[in-house]
Amino acid sequence: MYIISQIFITIALVAQGCTYFVKRRPVQLFIMIMSNLSSAICFLILGGYVAVAMAMIAIARDLTSEYLYSHRNFNDAEKTTYTDRWLLLLWISLLTIGNAITAHGLLSMLPYFSTTIFTIAIWQKNLLFYRFAGVITNSLLIVYNVFLHNVMGVILQLALLLFALCGFMVEWLKLYESRKHFVNQ
Repeated sequence: MYIISQIFITIALVAQGCTYFVKRRPVQLFIMIMSNLSSAICFLILGGYVAVAMAMIAIARDLTSEYLYSHRNFNDAEKTTYTDRWLLLLWISLLTIGNAITAHGLLSMLPYFSTTIFTIAIWQKNLLFYRFAGVITNSLLIVYNVFLHNVMGVILQLALLLFALCGFMVEWLKLYESRKHFVNQ
């Protein structure tokens, strides 16, 4: 069963990494759903029930967000609406309930913290914060995978952490350069 879990986590994290290179939202959504399903199967096998609950809530969050985004007025696409605020409260509430039902110690709660941080990051529409959140969430999940003795999870999550660090540095440098250029004018 452990080998099967390693196959599923490999599928999940390689798919997650592929989403960085996909530009079309529907394709990205499909890949993320497959990634979350594969991750849930892996963690179910390994007894990581908080991670399973978080993956299932993340699928519901992503489907709902995609539906709302695709039906949003083009001019309002980057605005935060009342619906966005209520949904953020709903997702954090569901994540907290899922965590309360499945957690058994601080280390088992790491997927809860990771998913909550990621949910806030995708909600707030600041790319630098989103990239920084990727560094934090990947770091938490590395520790969680060590906790579950999930070797492929640790290895692949380290690779995703490197992607997240690169993405954060690129965004930070863009911000730094734009501010430097603005000051020099």
